[in-house]
Amino acid sequence: MFPTSYFGIITIQLWEIIALPFYLLLIYFIAKRVQRKRIEQNPLYSFYVWGLFAKIAGGLALALIYMYNWSGGDTTSYFESCMAMKNILLTSPVDWFVNEFGKNSQEHFSLFSYDLGYPLQYMYSDPKTYMVIRLVNPLLLFSFSSYMITTVLMAWFTYAGIWRLFLVFSSYYPNRKNLFALAILFFPSVLFWGSGILKDSITLSCTGWVVYCIYKVFVIKEKRIRYSIILGIALFIIFSIKPYIIFALIPGSIMWISSNRIATIKNAAFKFLVIPVILIGSIGGGTFILSFFGESMGKFSLDKITTTLVVTQNDLKQSYYHGHSFDIGLSDLSASGLLKKAPAAILAGLYRPFLWESGNAVMFIAGLENTLIVILTISSIFRTSLPAFFRKLLQEPLLFFCLSFSIFFAFSVGII
Repeated sequence: MFPTSYFGIITIQLWEIIALPFYLLLIYFIAKRVQRKRIEQNPLYSFYVWGLFAKIAGGLALALIYMYNWSGGDTTSYFESCMAMKNILLTSPVDWFVNEFGKNSQEHFSLFSYDLGYPLQYMYSDPKTYMVIRLVNPLLLFSFSSYMITTVLMAWFTYAGIWRLFLVFSSYYPNRKNLFALAILFFPSVLFWGSGILKDSITLSCTGWVVYCIYKVFVIKEKRIRYSIILGIALFIIFSIKPYIIFALIPGSIMWISSNRIATIKNAAFKFLVIPVILIGSIGGGTFILSFFGESMGKFSLDKITTTLVVTQNDLKQSYYHGHSFDIGLSDLSASGLLKKAPAAILAGLYRPFLWESGNAVMFIAGLENTLIVILTISSIFRTSLPAFFRKLLQEPLLFFCLSFSIFFAFSVGII
């Protein structure tokens, strides 16, 4: 069963419009049941249904904008590639199994046909991109090959990690639960870019699971076997799609995990010396992991990263971006050159696009959000002295985790 758009621009058919309310009602009743079951033990579940449907709305907004404003893009390309995978599953489950769990080789690609459709070649040949297709294509069985309904299911399933991220932060700072709900569950750009058929939806959800599992296994030490398994799965998925996120997670995670032992150190000076050693060791460990898994990391491996940077920098200057990109002026690709550009990269990763760089409605909303984040950052700097800031980091390991992850991740995004 092909949508009428399979070999062209994806469109919404009448049956999808009729079916969508039924899917939303089913999801609502399931979510409401979960909420009623948990809310007595955990009042935070009062946010559960609202957060879920905000995420679904974000996914639908992304789908509609890609379809009708941008005439397609990564998310529609993922869907069309998933269509080919779904078709081969219905025709030959053995061939589907080979492509789902085997190597994405030319030999396996030949198992597709014109009648079944082909995954887009550039997506099939990139293991990081093809991992998204492997994960998403089973959803098409439940959506009856509807792009819009698949997007809704994608938002629903990836909500699990986002919700657990909210639970962790709210358990640490219960008086700030409304602010965390705004920042994690209802932030517009997170809802928009983190809910559709994209890499970001999966990796963001898995990052939420990583944080939650670290909290369960190492902090409160509850159901450690179960959450250790989930932690391993989440890390594997992140590594298979965006491995540099692992590098951003390592330093803060080790500090968070080590926080109880650090807290037992009585000597303040010694405690202050231990933290940089752990941090440097964490960075070194992360670099070793990236080096050890070099082949598996593809274009993000240490020996290929400079090539990736050159290709990305050249690509961002192409006319099809219509000026909606930025250049931090990266000319020296040596380690020292990258470090010199670290402040500009971190600034770009955290705060751009600025409001005056907005070239369309989506960028304008992002610019408004970033302006708010800039104001909050400046306000925090002026409200907290430097000694008080470092004391806060020592006293609150989750805060240190957030800061280190944000810096490393922003650097990676800003550079690449």
